Amino acid sequence: MLVGLLVFAATAEAQPIPVGDGYRVVKAGDFNLELFTYKPASYTDGALLLVFHGIARDADVYRDNAKTIADRYGLAVVAPLFDKSRFPSALYQRGGIANQKALQPQEKWVGTTLLRLIEILRREEDRPDWSYYMIGHSAGGQFLSRFAAFVPHQARRIVVANPSSWVFPTLGQDFPFGLGGATASLANDEFLRRYLAAPITVYLGMGDTGGKNRDDSDDAVGQGATRYDRGVNFFQAGQALARERGWALNWRLVEVPKVGHSSKRMFDAPQVKAALFD
Repeated sequence: MLVGLLVFAATAEAQPIPVGDGYRVVKAGDFNLELFTYKPASYTDGALLLVFHGIARDADVYRDNAKTIADRYGLAVVAPLFDKSRFPSALYQRGGIANQKALQPQEKWVGTTLLRLIEILRREEDRPDWSYYMIGHSAGGQFLSRFAAFVPHQARRIVVANPSSWVFPTLGQDFPFGLGGATASLANDEFLRRYLAAPITVYLGMGDTGGKNRDDSDDAVGQGATRYDRGVNFFQAGQALARERGWALNWRLVEVPKVGHSSKRMFDAPQVKAALFD
């Protein structure tokens, strides 16, 4: 069973996010995380937007790409860097939830490190209930797909954009593509109901049909031929399970016409408003 939300105290001296571009290193649990930040000059008391980079590990670029969202909607941006040397795909894209088909303790999950970071940011802004949103593209979307499925959180919305694969709500596929295998012991009715109730936005570029840097393993291709197809199939799987069980579905499908595998174009698109906000 998953435990409830974990609460962590900050150990560093308070250091609010500065106006404009910023950079700092924060110790969250066992990791020193590099953070690329942005706060609009007009910022007052808006929410936090956590931004998750793709396979190029370019958190600074993703921070810059998210400035349009921050300026439009009055958000503070934090883009953590998950470098490849310390966070290979098993820890970043797959969240460190299972290792060699064995379920790992929750305190070792990268999502747990992220919860520590959020509590530190809240403390340093002197906003213990600071609302936060999450958006991740490509590899960052893969990370958020696993985070949304397995980690108890308080996110207002988790926007998963154009990942190569998803955590389908079924025991018929093994982790990290479904809930079977190493994570099967977690996937009871309570878990499934909570998963369907998670505030997930399936945010898809309708032109994302190319194969560059795409996971085309058998398990990933089993979810659909393209990233766009896989996202639609994931959303439809959630709809089908919700109908079958009579449960609420809090997932949202938002599509962007004529956009391929581009974080900048996805972030700049007017549809990002529907993806993030009610």
